[in-house]
Amino acid sequence: MLGLVRPPETPAEHDLYEAAALWWNRPRDLPVLVDAACAALVEGVDGEALAELAGISSSESVVTTRELVARVFDELGLAWPPSAETLPDYRYGRETGPVSTLRLTVERADTEWSVAEPTVRITIDDENWTARAGRSGMHPDDLFRPVNQLEAGEPRVVPISRSNECGLLGCGGVSIRVVRDGDRVVWEWLDNGAFTHRHSFAADAYDAEVARAAADRTWESVVS
Repeated sequence: MLGLVRPPETPAEHDLYEAAALWWNRPRDLPVLVDAACAALVEGVDGEALAELAGISSSESVVTTRELVARVFDELGLAWPPSAETLPDYRYGRETGPVSTLRLTVERADTEWSVAEPTVRITIDDENWTARAGRSGMHPDDLFRPVNQLEAGEPRVVPISRSNECGLLGCGGVSIRVVRDGDRVVWEWLDNGAFTHRHSFAADAYDAEVARAAADRTWESVVS
């Protein structure tokens, strides 16, 4: 693979880089990568390999597609391969897409290892992302005590769900990288360390919701 050349510099290059990182870890997300390649061409990013990627068939093998993606980044002089660790360095400081809404609630959760355990449900844009992750939520004290892990500042990785198979941290759970980026707070979802999704929140609304959720202890009298 190629060594570090330069990071993405334009919004189209950033989006292409992020889509490639998503696809590299989850090949079924090829349509996202193809869309990013098409958008980059429209925005004036030029290259024969990029044009080939924009028209690649979904039936193409992963090995062949990876070779093509490497050619695209070689052609553009971009750093490769992308990783969950390097993505934030290339993205922060630019517009991070639509602003999402966040709601944190505590609900009962019966699992194979516990009954009616309080867990934090993460709702983003009215969708239950705890359920979408296919995992069990964290106990509120694991997120909010003694330190509120969801407070945004310097980048930090926070476990936000546990495996349904073992119920333990470090056993197939999902984490998020939380960072403050100007007037936004950015979440990057990491499934076993692999970048999968990103959400951006208005910092003021995010701070208020995280503080409210941490201060709310009503679940203690409801969930035993």
